[in-house]
Amino acid sequence: MIKTSVMLMNANGPDGNQRDWVKQLEFWKTLGLEGVDIFHVMLNRYNIPLKDMKATLDNLGLAPTLYAIPTDLVSPDQEVRAKSLDTVKKGIEACKFLGVDHLFSHGGQHTNQGEEAFASYMDGLAKAADICADANILFSIENAGKMCNSGESLARTLKEVNRPNMRVTFDGGNFITCGFEPHDAIQQLKSAVVHVHVKSHEPAPAGSPRPYKYCPTGVGHPDYRFIRDQLLSANYDGWFAFEPEGGFDSDWDRSIRTVAEILAEVR
Repeated sequence: MIKTSVMLMNANGPDGNQRDWVKQLEFWKTLGLEGVDIFHVMLNRYNIPLKDMKATLDNLGLAPTLYAIPTDLVSPDQEVRAKSLDTVKKGIEACKFLGVDHLFSHGGQHTNQGEEAFASYMDGLAKAADICADANILFSIENAGKMCNSGESLARTLKEVNRPNMRVTFDGGNFITCGFEPHDAIQQLKSAVVHVHVKSHEPAPAGSPRPYKYCPTGVGHPDYRFIRDQLLSANYDGWFAFEPEGGFDSDWDRSIRTVAEILAEVR
């Protein structure tokens, strides 16, 4: 079964101002929300102990889905790499406390590119995946930035890292903004997908600084019913996590309701 989640990266609303994130989660549950992606950056920014976050979710009746950590596994600086691997180890402990088996790593892809950086990243990912494997934890990155941002490059990543617990968090919106077709990518990667980030885009008006703009889920691209069906054909049993970006253009409440409706169609 695929369930509805949200990426809890900060406490801001679509207007950019901080709001009561607990009440927001409580309201989203009435729209069909079932789980929450817990980000270390959120806990760190607002000084929220992990035990308090877990207690809050337990009280709301929402499940933790994964633990997300910021890393730089690309850097040639050994001190930076060692710090990132230490972050992986701490992330594993967080996963165990939360009772989840998925550690998601973000960072390093947006500012690096080229074969030398790619080789360095593959080495870092392999080391991180090995640490996770020892704890029976799945390890994933998403498609983003300038590296590992396409179906082809992620397929290459999986082949190069060559670890059974190395997986892909599929971000439908990021493929579009990086110039790739998410429908092609899901067909190529579906057997390796462990989690899905949901955001949508549509063509921006002429003269806009970027070719695409955010829009509510169900309106633009990709077609998350297509993504859903491709994953179901690979026996996917995980989460579709709405990513609260794009301000009011994304209509967060509507998008979460739509994600829940799309998933309810196949239950």
